[in-house]
Amino acid sequence: MAGRHRLSRHPRNARHQAACLLACGLIGMAATVQAQTEAASGDSSGGDGTKRLGLTVVPRIGLSETWTDNLALAPDGQRDRALITSVSPGISITNRTGWLRGVLDYQMDGLIYLKSDRSSRVQNQLQARGNAEVVPSKVFVDANANISQQTISAFGQTSPGGELDNPNRTEVRTLTVSPYWRGLLGTVASFELRATGQMRDSSDGGTGVSSASGDTKEGSLNLSLSGPQGRALNWGLQAYTRRIHYELTGLDNRSSSAVASLSWVPDVDWVLGVTGGREKSDYLGNETSSVYGANIKWTPTPRTTVSGDWQRHSYGNSHNAVLEHRMTQLVLRLTSTQAVSTGSDPSGQMTNYQLLDLQYSSLEPDAAKRDALVRSMLAALGLSPNAVSSTGFLANTATLQQRNEAALAWTSPRMTLTLSANDNKSRALGTTTNATDDLALASNIHQRGVTLSVAYRFTPLSTGNVTYTRQHSSGDGSGNLSSGMSSLTATTTTRLGPRTDATLGLRHTRSDDQSLGYRETAVYAQMTQRF
Repeated sequence: MAGRHRLSRHPRNARHQAACLLACGLIGMAATVQAQTEAASGDSSGGDGTKRLGLTVVPRIGLSETWTDNLALAPDGQRDRALITSVSPGISITNRTGWLRGVLDYQMDGLIYLKSDRSSRVQNQLQARGNAEVVPSKVFVDANANISQQTISAFGQTSPGGELDNPNRTEVRTLTVSPYWRGLLGTVASFELRATGQMRDSSDGGTGVSSASGDTKEGSLNLSLSGPQGRALNWGLQAYTRRIHYELTGLDNRSSSAVASLSWVPDVDWVLGVTGGREKSDYLGNETSSVYGANIKWTPTPRTTVSGDWQRHSYGNSHNAVLEHRMTQLVLRLTSTQAVSTGSDPSGQMTNYQLLDLQYSSLEPDAAKRDALVRSMLAALGLSPNAVSSTGFLANTATLQQRNEAALAWTSPRMTLTLSANDNKSRALGTTTNATDDLALASNIHQRGVTLSVAYRFTPLSTGNVTYTRQHSSGDGSGNLSSGMSSLTATTTTRLGPRTDATLGLRHTRSDDQSLGYRETAVYAQMTQRF
């Protein structure tokens, strides 16, 4: 019936959702054709064809039922109780041989609301990354695509899941394509010429928020030169130019620079460097200024890395400091960064997937095999692959963003513990005319978050998991520019068969916002079948 489904109400969204399904089908067919081509050329040696050729295709279907006592996240006395049925077909594709290699995981969630007047709707989830070797050892193309649910405003309501009726959440789609050419200039230097294009697009948001909020188009061109490898003292040159366009405000930001660098390797464990050059930008008005900095990297063991980079800029200095340590059962990562951010993508924060991927990188060097291993373990433990401790916000102007993050994962034969905490500060660069943009309401936004998960394996086929999440945002503008949420979730996951998992869960969420505060309790059951 017209108007009952979001696809029919928003043709623009329908086109994007259809495009997602078409893209998944085309990638799957392309990978299959490539596998058949390799098999015809004598690349096979018996056994399972897809695994032998490096191609793995795993379709799946999920069905869940959720009862919530507050679908609309309303205050006490106005709660809207509802049953939510979710049908979630998905597919995972990995290919680690041939000229096209990569990983794709896509899921479409069809949400049907019972005992409620809310319309049914569709959500998409996509994580894809790939590399194509167009000309052997010379010309390559990197591509990344992402679809996720993100928070529109840091000061609006925050909810623990995308199935709830939260007008402050929207679907954001990002596509990045980066072709590049690598080569040698005789014995003098090596070079890389890289072009990058990115598009970010969001669905319709909440009341008063345009569907173009957070939409951007970005392009850049980068040329890098470096001296011959293996020298203790080496040199480098880098030049780039970038332009980003914000759809809602019509604002354009341009920047370019030319920087020279010197690096010194006094010992196999150390790398020291300095940089200097000129930079032009219009973040705070058209200006050309000097840029200089220093960097250091220390690798005392193959599992430990300490690195730091600092640069002086006229609009605000930048830095990037990382401490990373991996052990058999433990991985620890501490980061502190400050740089210009042109969007709201929170992918810089470590997720459960990234933590376990980092931990198993030494056990399984092959990225595609490690992807399957990590996803299988997360499913068995009942952990969300994409869980992060803060969801960011949509911005329509460039910001100077400082992020301090700590991430830890510890595993034992029966227990897995993951911890992610962050402290983020965003400051507007320039001005924006969009009154619904957080950065037009507060020039400085402070966000903090922490997520702690403990999973325990009761039996080889049964696991329990408890997850606590706390988020808080505040701004320096007038009025009550703050929002906070705490959520506690307990689940138990049982493997019913080699490819079948069942999960039972209980969730309680509390928002402490003065004007948008709410409490929500939900019980849910989910079954996933992989084929």
